[in-house]
Amino acid sequence: MKKIYTAIALFVSCLFMTANAQLTQSKTELGSLSYSTVQLFPLSGNIPQPLTTTTLVPTSYSYTCASTQALYSFNIVRPIVVDSGYVFGNNVYGETGCAQKYLNYTGSISQLLVRVGHKAGTTGNTYGEIYSINPATRKPQALSGTTSAVTTGSITTTGFTAYTFTTSITVTNGFFAAVVLPTTAGDTIGIVSNKMGCSTTDSLSWLNVPSFGGWMNVPTVFGSNTDISILAVGDVNVGVNEYSSNGLSLLGAYPNPANDFTTLRYRLEEPSTVSIEVFDLTGRVIEKSSENLSSGNHDIKVSAKNLSSGNYYYTIKTDKSQLTSKFIVTK
Repeated sequence: MKKIYTAIALFVSCLFMTANAQLTQSKTELGSLSYSTVQLFPLSGNIPQPLTTTTLVPTSYSYTCASTQALYSFNIVRPIVVDSGYVFGNNVYGETGCAQKYLNYTGSISQLLVRVGHKAGTTGNTYGEIYSINPATRKPQALSGTTSAVTTGSITTTGFTAYTFTTSITVTNGFFAAVVLPTTAGDTIGIVSNKMGCSTTDSLSWLNVPSFGGWMNVPTVFGSNTDISILAVGDVNVGVNEYSSNGLSLLGAYPNPANDFTTLRYRLEEPSTVSIEVFDLTGRVIEKSSENLSSGNHDIKVSAKNLSSGNYYYTIKTDKSQLTSKFIVTK
C-alpha cells in the first residue's frame, strides 16, 4: 500500500471538488466498451483531489441518471498528477473496504454481484460481506455474514463478479452490502459507481479507512453522494420465500432450475410502472420489458430455449424500489 500523505482533517476538507479547476476531456474506444476520461486539474496546491472519472457501459443499474457509470480514482498533485488509487478500491489512504446501504429490504441474500472497472494482480483475496445498520450513526454495525473468497485473478472487468454466501443471510428492514479489498502487494481493484450526485435517497455509499477512524459516508467526504455497483441477490428460489422492499415483493422463479422456460413472479402493493431486465454475469441483457401495472400478483414468462446452462439474474424495478434475484438453466 502506498504512503498516506495527509492527516484526516486535510483528507476530509480537501477532497471536495473545487470551483477553481480546469476541465479536460478525452474519449477512447476499447473493444465493445465506450469510455471517457475526465480530469480536473487544480490550479495550485499539492492536495489530494478526486480527479479521474472513467465511464463504463453497459450499466448495472436501471436508474435514469445511471445510463452511464463511473470509476473514480484519487490523484495527488506533487506537482504532477500521480495516480493514488480508487475511491471505491485500494488507495493511498489505506481503504480496506466499501459498502452500499439498502433500506427497507427484508428477506434472504444469497449473493452479491459486483462490477469492477479495474484490477491489477492475481493472487489477493476479496470477500463480500453483509452488515446490519447502526440505528444511531447509520454506519455498518454487526457483521452478519461473509462470502467465500474471490481472488483478484478471478474478478472480471467486463461484467459482474459473483460473491456467494455459503448460507443465505437473513436481513430485516435493511442492510449493508460490502466488499473487502485485497491486501496482497500489487493487487488493486476499483469498483464502479454511479456518477457523483446520481443516487437513491436512502442508499448511501461508505468507505472503510481504519487510519481515519473506520467507516465514513461519501456525502460527508465529498459533499455529494453516489451508489456503488454492489447488487444484492435475493434468495427467492424456493416457493414461499419472499424478498421485499417498499411495496415490491419477489416470489421467485418457477420452474427453477429451468430448461425451456421459467416464470418470474412478483407482487405490487400499489400500481406502478414496472421494468424488468434479465441478464448474465457478462452484463448481457437477455430480455427486458416495461409496463404500467395495477397492484396484486404478476408474472412474466422468460424463454430459456436459447440459453446455455448456468446462472441468470433478473432485476425488477418499480417507481419506489429495485430488487434482484436469479434462476438456473440446466440443459
